Amino acid sequence: MKILEVAMEIALPPPLLDDVFKRYGFRPARDIAMSTSVGGIGPLLRERLMAQADEGIEAIGVTLLYQTTWIQSWFSWGQMHLEKREVGITLRQFLKDTGLELPIPLFDGAIATTHVWEATYGKARVYFLDCPSVADVVYPSEEDAPSKHPNPGAWSEDARFRQSWLVGRGALALAKVLGFCPDIIVQSETPTFFAHHRLVKDTFQQDSFFANTRYIFNDHTPMEYAHPVWPKKTLEMLNIDTSNYRPPPGSGEHGEVDVTRLLISTVEGVFGVAKKHGQVMRAMPSLKDYADKIESITNGVHVGIWQDPVYQKAATLSDADLLKLKLSKREELLDWVWRHYGLWHTWKEQVADKGVVLWTRRITGYKRIDLLDALCKDPAAKRQFIDSNLVLLVGGRIHQHDDQAQTMIYNLLDVISQDRDLQERIVFLDNFNVWMAPHLFHGTDAAIMLADDGREASATGFMKAQINGGLIIASDDGAIPESVIFQGREENGQTANGFEVPYVQGHPRMDGLLRAFKQFQAILKEPPKHAAMIRAALAAEGQVNVRRTVLETQQFYQKIDSAQPTATSPSTS
Repeated sequence: MKILEVAMEIALPPPLLDDVFKRYGFRPARDIAMSTSVGGIGPLLRERLMAQADEGIEAIGVTLLYQTTWIQSWFSWGQMHLEKREVGITLRQFLKDTGLELPIPLFDGAIATTHVWEATYGKARVYFLDCPSVADVVYPSEEDAPSKHPNPGAWSEDARFRQSWLVGRGALALAKVLGFCPDIIVQSETPTFFAHHRLVKDTFQQDSFFANTRYIFNDHTPMEYAHPVWPKKTLEMLNIDTSNYRPPPGSGEHGEVDVTRLLISTVEGVFGVAKKHGQVMRAMPSLKDYADKIESITNGVHVGIWQDPVYQKAATLSDADLLKLKLSKREELLDWVWRHYGLWHTWKEQVADKGVVLWTRRITGYKRIDLLDALCKDPAAKRQFIDSNLVLLVGGRIHQHDDQAQTMIYNLLDVISQDRDLQERIVFLDNFNVWMAPHLFHGTDAAIMLADDGREASATGFMKAQINGGLIIASDDGAIPESVIFQGREENGQTANGFEVPYVQGHPRMDGLLRAFKQFQAILKEPPKHAAMIRAALAAEGQVNVRRTVLETQQFYQKIDSAQPTATSPSTS
């Protein structure tokens, strides 16, 4: 079976980034790592491809080669710096030149001359479509528009359409040139819309090369921005075939098209990336009548990339030796953070006796880093946090056009910059990226995963902590219910491996977060209970391992492969 995975971002493999570091040093390696991975989907696609190849599935990936990336730095005086940097020139030196040059006709008739590069991902291959005039930066926005452009908003919308078209139609063109006739094309998120050959009125629509290709739509974001509605003028501009589209029941005919609904109507398989995410998708008003078609396969992480090998022997260790191991990894982490982030000379000694908690998530409103801002500004809450004897390592990406997230961070940095106690206990990690991140997860005592109810598709950061014996402080969303056992909610002899930040009317609150901090600190003071919870975290490996994800995906492929390619309309039952 031949699988073609199409995505706007596929994180680069560690060996490639290590080679960049060896030749050019720290900053270029970090910047290049950030260019292909904005959130969790970049590493996920990388590791899903690698694991599929390990299971004997012939899978290739297609994405874009981006010329620039946005970096972000935090300063001790309470400011944040955003800067766009060139990475394409350096990255090309570490990719294999296929010698292929594809002329891709765009929706307006222009030709996007696209060079093709290749990278090895374990036993898998990923192809990068290189067209600088189109693929400048992942998910472009108004901030990426040319200087003094009269309408940056219109420019950014057009740029996104061109990138989506290029990765989609380019993937089809490349498959033909390679002679790689896919049994299944997996479209991850709606920007890969144009990878479906039947959805656009062009030369690919009736191409016999794809006559037997089936399609799977893999959704990763239950947010409105990821499920766009296109007006008639956009549909006409992009040459979209909407002949099989039916508006949601009761919505009437408005000439607009819900892109996710159109995709789901024309693919043979659909899955969300956690059981709860599947439930959220099936409950969406625009998708309810497709509920029977929407399944779920929970995300996983690559143990070989994210787990420190020392934890492989954890089951053979006594409690005392397991805690000693965990302490040594924490000490290594504190030393690594101290060196890499330029903290003052006594910081490492000041925090040596404190539990270390990671809060490393893409920074946006629904992931609720605003709770940390509220905690820092409330004198009583701040005192409770200080008394919990914890250190927070905070990192994540902010999209250059997310004003809400930038404001939250500016406000938080401003408060911390004026408070020495908070500076010691809350450390912002510049330019959090997929290359450096494993060091953080190897030594952390716990990791945070917060989101408003039903807004987190899966999350994988907490999984990376679990396979390194880290405990989880989380709200009950995404994939959390599948591998995290909250203290106080154990059943049938289970051992807890996490602490709940409960929902109040669908939102986590600051008091719930503080309570979880206190529960965690209490466990750190009781070695037998702490060791038991570490073992329970490590025991989640079977669930969070991407190999489990791929085995379930393989079964899904087999079911889809037996279906006839079709453009179905929703059931009327």
